[in-house]
Amino acid sequence: MRTQTPRINRLTQLVRFLQVSRLLLWTLWVIYRERRRVVRALAGGNCAVRPTSDVLIEVLVTFRDTALELGFLMIKLGQFLSCRADLLPEQALAVLSCLQDEVPPVPFNQVVSVIESELGKPVEEVFSMLERKCTAAASLGQVHKAILASTGETVAVKIQRPHSDQLVRMDLSALKFVLWVITRFVDMNDFIDLMGIYHEFKRTIYEEIDYVREAANAKRFKAMFKDDPMIYIPRVYDEYVSRRVLVLEWVDGIKINDYTRLDAAGINRLEVAKRTVCAYFSQFFQAGFFHADPHPGNIFVKQGSPGDAPIIAFVDFGMVGSLTNQMKRWMKDAFLAVITRDARSLVEALSELGFIDEGAHMASLEQAMSLLLERYCGLMMGEMSELDLPAMVEDVAYLLYGHPIHIPAQFAFTGRAVSILVGISTGLAPEFNFVEVATPYARTFLGLDAQGAQHAVQQLFSHLLEAGRVLLTLPHALQQVMTRLESVQIEVKLASYRQSGWTGLRGLRRGKDNGAGSGGWRFTWLLMFVASLAGGIFLLTDAHQFIAGWFCFGLAGLTMLGMLVKN
Repeated sequence: MRTQTPRINRLTQLVRFLQVSRLLLWTLWVIYRERRRVVRALAGGNCAVRPTSDVLIEVLVTFRDTALELGFLMIKLGQFLSCRADLLPEQALAVLSCLQDEVPPVPFNQVVSVIESELGKPVEEVFSMLERKCTAAASLGQVHKAILASTGETVAVKIQRPHSDQLVRMDLSALKFVLWVITRFVDMNDFIDLMGIYHEFKRTIYEEIDYVREAANAKRFKAMFKDDPMIYIPRVYDEYVSRRVLVLEWVDGIKINDYTRLDAAGINRLEVAKRTVCAYFSQFFQAGFFHADPHPGNIFVKQGSPGDAPIIAFVDFGMVGSLTNQMKRWMKDAFLAVITRDARSLVEALSELGFIDEGAHMASLEQAMSLLLERYCGLMMGEMSELDLPAMVEDVAYLLYGHPIHIPAQFAFTGRAVSILVGISTGLAPEFNFVEVATPYARTFLGLDAQGAQHAVQQLFSHLLEAGRVLLTLPHALQQVMTRLESVQIEVKLASYRQSGWTGLRGLRRGKDNGAGSGGWRFTWLLMFVASLAGGIFLLTDAHQFIAGWFCFGLAGLTMLGMLVKN
């Protein structure tokens, strides 16, 4: 018989609504006020202005402490804000970065109630053993170790906390109410897209509390790494999956930040760091589908066979990110723009990726991007040891904060994941070189490896053939235009709008056909020669496109030969 969990009474709902609304109103107002001040100052040419960190830190400390008391969605909102460099400066982000999603577990009888309600049968029929003490407890759910009654297999049972749906609706209603109040009195769209942030946060929360979706994510990751024996993804038991209950294979392993146990087991910590980071770069650059919550509680290390590298096991697939093929194409354009120091192309790529709002001042952004590229790109392409990484991160963060730039949710998740990975890898092995491990994946992503280069050459050759065909027909077309200009035979059509509709005024032909004209063809071929020669010089010297450059030189030679023959 399905049991029902009692609902939250109206008075408790009202008290929580007022607490959450008061907290959010003050926090969001201060965030908006500081960013508005900085953005306006930068737009006015005052580049020395900085956000008042003390005020922001004071407000965010209060938010963090109150979020821990209220729990549930407020903790998730704090974590969501902790990866938004477009909303908060670096010092303020640090206040929220330590906000851990750890709360006291719910009573065991409520756990049993959720399981029986979701699976529709007594818990004893499903599990021959269900540990009363949970192995992990978070704001949205908790995990218990159990043994399946049907097969005797050891499993992990993830149960959503009681009242989750109701609390989500309450807190989201409070957040939406606060945004409605703020936007009624202040036009924030030029500085912060609050409703856009609300919809992103709402979507991620509802995805995370849907365990059917999480089961599908887990199966997708298992398929992604099926040919990699060094990455382990637990099996999903489909017959025990519902929206609020998820049963997965139990993973025995050492938590990735338990350095004492790793050393005692004789596991190479540097190899663990490499395997973990490589697994993530494979997700980012190759699959375009990644685990967005790589905190130490979600990554375990298993001892491999003697002589083999350690096995990395991932758990908790509720928070994931994805990058579409179109997004990856624009990311590639952005990376190439950085390499070539092309600020305009970088701004265009970021705009297509959704980083730049419609009302942004493009010229100002291009100038800021150009300064960053000039300052750091030479070092990034040269000696990495000379790169002041903290200073670069601070400058990039200030660029995000001080301009009308919005970080899309997927890229916010990516930045958060990379930030956590850097901390995990350096904690495991201080000598770990994050850039060195990332370079092969980045080269493949940009098409700079052997396979990518072959594909790029094929594409380039196809484009060059098409361009060459067009360019070779251009002299004849230009010659015809020059002939008509010289004989004053260009027909001009003007359009005017009258009440009866559009009417055309046709220009009259003047003069008579006097042939091709003596100078038309010379001008055309000379123009082709100069353009091809200049294009070849640019492609070889500035853009380093050797194939395209020599193609232009060859075209210049053909036009010169054409001029000599024609003469």
